[in-house]
Amino acid sequence: MSITRDLFSGFFRGLGWSLSLFLVPALAAIVIFSLVGKDDGEDSVSGDSLIRVVDLDGEIMESEKFRRALERAVKNPEVKGIVVRIDSPGGAVGASEEINDLIESADKKKPVICSLQTVAASGGLFSAVGCRKIVTHAGTLTGSIGVIMMTPQVPLLLEKYGVGMNVIKSGQYKDVGSPFRAMTDGDRTYLQQIINGAYETFVRAISEGRGLSIEEVKQFADGRIILGEEAVRLKLADEIGGVERAAQIALQEAGGEGEPEIAYPTKKTGLQQLLDPEAWSWVQLFTGIRESRLLYQAFP
Repeated sequence: MSITRDLFSGFFRGLGWSLSLFLVPALAAIVIFSLVGKDDGEDSVSGDSLIRVVDLDGEIMESEKFRRALERAVKNPEVKGIVVRIDSPGGAVGASEEINDLIESADKKKPVICSLQTVAASGGLFSAVGCRKIVTHAGTLTGSIGVIMMTPQVPLLLEKYGVGMNVIKSGQYKDVGSPFRAMTDGDRTYLQQIINGAYETFVRAISEGRGLSIEEVKQFADGRIILGEEAVRLKLADEIGGVERAAQIALQEAGGEGEPEIAYPTKKTGLQQLLDPEAWSWVQLFTGIRESRLLYQAFP
């Protein structure tokens, strides 16, 4: 009986090793295959009328991914113009301002036209006004010109369970916005000054980017959402249209003729998307709960 058990045990151990030797390389090959593919900077078409689409989508928390894609388009000699396709409710103040600067810099080398999609509000709009021209859909949600900061407050909850937080700080405002204590009048005044400064920067960017006076911008710069059709009337956008129309304008601005050949960015799918850290937005959600962030963002 023990001989039979030993035989079966040895068989299954051998089977396990055999499967391991097969599965480990196979899984490694799948991962490598999923990660190796067409880079977002590669163009599937070429010619005298090539227009590259660069995406700016989702919450804007950093600018590095966008910068890399935009730089590839600028440096590619076959690309005549660029369409920045925006589908974003906005995000961090610094990142939105950085993307605006990147677009303005790129436009000095090649025409950059923005195409507003479902949502291009707040920081998405701040980014867009760096473009030479803006094309929007009639139903695009844009506008939301303003700044917001939200800080969670949990002192009553902590008090209920007899929990406290010891704070040693170097200055009065070092822990301003802390969720572990109530906000004072001094805190609120101080933070409001910061909000007001960022707001003036936003209004000035709209004014300079769209050729409007500060007074004109402030007539609708109260955080309201504006539909694309109204945005054209208010001169926040130039005309109604989609990516194709934006590409036509980019080609015309580059001195080209005829119909543009549009190169769209490739999208990650399957395991490649699963392994992309940027896809784990829920991680950002939970890690961002305790942070007080200054945002150019709609629907916070």
